[in-house]
Amino acid sequence: MKKGFTLIELMIVVVIIGILSAIAIPNFVTVIDKAKVSSVKSNMHTFQVTIETISVDSQGVYPSADVATVSAQIPQNFKNPYTNAVGDGGAFSFGAAAASQGIVGYECPNPDLGNLAGEDYKITGYGKDAILELILTPGTSGAADGV
Repeated sequence: MKKGFTLIELMIVVVIIGILSAIAIPNFVTVIDKAKVSSVKSNMHTFQVTIETISVDSQGVYPSADVATVSAQIPQNFKNPYTNAVGDGGAFSFGAAAASQGIVGYECPNPDLGNLAGEDYKITGYGKDAILELILTPGTSGAADGV
């Protein structure tokens, strides 16, 4: 007697592996997308903590134009989860809402529009294909504002 697998047995195993792959791969891609969106939300909170820290150091005034101060305070592992870019324009957008994938936007009042600079802010994040529903403002610590 010969020992081994027949061609039919091998084909059945290949078909079973193919079916399992067809089920698992789309779920895996969905999990990766959710993880990246969660990373953007985490970056939003990190940015908020940085802005609040700078505010405490400057007697309650939020930064409205000093991107260098903010960049120096942000942790080095603050990266865009979609592109791994860092810094202003790569991981965050200083002075504007988030406008592209993985970006965290920091908007501060514009004195030219009659607002007092440094009194308020809004932090937005851009997920896979849209602005996230989470918007952080002073006095919020991860709570959804406007959701």
